[in-house]
Amino acid sequence: MSIFPRFTYEGDVMVHMSDAGRICRAADLMRFMQESATRQLEALGPNLDTLLSLGRAFILSRISIDFPTPVHTFETVRCTTWPCSSSRGAAFDRHFEIFCGDSDTRIAARAASQWAFLDYKNQRLLRVEDIDIPFARDETMTTSLPLRFRIPKDAPLIPVGEKTVRYSDIDTNRHLNNTHYCDLYCDHLPIEGKRIAALSIAFQKEAPLGETISVLRTEAPDENGIYYFRTVRQSDGTVNTEAMVRLTEL
Repeated sequence: MSIFPRFTYEGDVMVHMSDAGRICRAADLMRFMQESATRQLEALGPNLDTLLSLGRAFILSRISIDFPTPVHTFETVRCTTWPCSSSRGAAFDRHFEIFCGDSDTRIAARAASQWAFLDYKNQRLLRVEDIDIPFARDETMTTSLPLRFRIPKDAPLIPVGEKTVRYSDIDTNRHLNNTHYCDLYCDHLPIEGKRIAALSIAFQKEAPLGETISVLRTEAPDENGIYYFRTVRQSDGTVNTEAMVRLTEL
């Protein structure tokens, strides 16, 4: 039975988070999720300074998100998050649910994610039993797109652009921050008059400062509104992300 409550982080949708239709961008809802997870560790431990002193870090491996309801400029969102007691091996499960304002029924986003716990000094993955997280909950979130997926082998992935990682893209790890990939995909989608309804990303390799990544895309012919993406590091040809994105009409 879950004892610890969900952790809650509140914030407002600011003008710079909104698109031309005054709808909060999917990437900025992801940023609320990232912030809430970090704030929970800061409040309950282990915080970022402790992890840094140990040479350890949580790295996002996979995330699947549904965006059921658009949230607009100046609205308040409540982002709830919790680590899951279902975590096994080297996969740390963390789930999220974002509500609009004080409503418990108007859901802006829900997400399931998996994280790796990395000992970057020794370049090895740590296991669930290597860290004590007493505030895990036995509550899980389901999403419409799978957390694990494969791009069809015969999918005609076509180059649609590239991205060089600059100062404004990186986080404290000096890599392209994971939330920026959502913006990157949107930049290469026919999104006018539409919005992202669901998104699933597999993070395979980081894109450090100065790296240029190629963006490839294909539309799934038998899955209405689904697009697949693959991004590849130009320095060594390594795939660094794959994604499924489903669009819906406004």
